[in-house]
Amino acid sequence: MNILIADDEMSMRYDLKFAIERVAPSDENVFFFAQNYDTAIEQIHNNKIDIAFLDINMPGKTGLELAQTIKSYHPDINIIMVTAYREYALDALRLYVSAYLLKPVDDNELREALNNLRKPIGAGQTAKKALHVKCFGNFEVFFGEKPVKFSRQKGKELFAYLVCLRGTSATRGEICANIFEESSEQKSFEHLKKAVQSLKKDLSKYQMEEVLEHSRNAYSVNTNLIQCDYYDYLERKPEARDLYRGEFLNQYSWAEVYIYHLENYY
Repeated sequence: MNILIADDEMSMRYDLKFAIERVAPSDENVFFFAQNYDTAIEQIHNNKIDIAFLDINMPGKTGLELAQTIKSYHPDINIIMVTAYREYALDALRLYVSAYLLKPVDDNELREALNNLRKPIGAGQTAKKALHVKCFGNFEVFFGEKPVKFSRQKGKELFAYLVCLRGTSATRGEICANIFEESSEQKSFEHLKKAVQSLKKDLSKYQMEEVLEHSRNAYSVNTNLIQCDYYDYLERKPEARDLYRGEFLNQYSWAEVYIYHLENYY
């Protein structure tokens, strides 16, 4: 599982990492670190995080504010608050966090917190994942063993763009700037609207319309409903290590920016 530890003190970040390794040893654990609100948000956007351990007292925005932001964008992330003070417990629990731990963190309490997450890692997700997405090489989407047929190529490209963002929302302006090269902003928005409509219609044929999410003029995909070679590679799954061979979304020029990161990921 992917674990984020946000604390302004380096010693506390590594103490907690070592504690997690003691109570829940696993070769599949991947740790990410942040010393403040901004760094934590960057880690959340760039990586698929399963559990976020947040210190409440950090300079600038607090851990509670960070928890609120995470919940608004990524409600499936388990949040565990870590602090030396008891008085924030009620505020934390109002955010429906998985646990509230006092420093220094006790191994037994940490073990109990990990065993009783609000959203158990992987629970119910395997059965839900019906769309199989291939990003290495040409972009292709399958429902079971059958390829998904897209009525518009721009609808397919829009889906590819959102898949690459791994659940992060993209605004209409951002999408248009990357995949619609029109003479005016209005025309770009009109073509985006048609692409969205066609994509929704295409997904509905497979009863997978919930994959595409839309809020406040922004779009994203529900990654819980997608099995993707790119995601498996970034999660460092052993079976995915050799999937990348220098080709990524070959049809789309905007995808070239991802290749440098992929070349150096391992």
